Amino acid sequence: MNTTVTGYEPRFDIDLRRGQVGEQQTLNVIDALQQGRVEVKTDYGVGVTGNLYIEFEKQNRQGEWVPSGLGVTESDWWAFAFADGVIFVATETLKRLAREYWRSGHVGQRNGNEHSSASRGVKLPVKDLVANMEPYS
Repeated sequence: MNTTVTGYEPRFDIDLRRGQVGEQQTLNVIDALQQGRVEVKTDYGVGVTGNLYIEFEKQNRQGEWVPSGLGVTESDWWAFAFADGVIFVATETLKRLAREYWRSGHVGQRNGNEHSSASRGVKLPVKDLVANMEPYS
């Protein structure tokens, strides 16, 4: 069996080490949450579109586009909350992928209203986010 492709590892000692890597990553996220270094987003449209909207810019009161969202975050992690789960992604990984989508034209825009500013960002498919997260080596 090709363990590189499937990820299956029947040997307990190797599987244990792999599990401990995931546990440490979870502890890193918990620490970041406790330190306030996680940006939490809730996107109610993702169930319909399959896409997350990642904001880069917003329109200020003078009508100028200024950096915002992912473009100015100081968080180490971003969390995308759903009704029955949360996806955590390292900010640098999200920035890398979002830049690729921005350059390839997956740009989205939200209109402003009396309660919020207009914004521009990328439409990032959740499946692509998960598929492009860096695997452990």
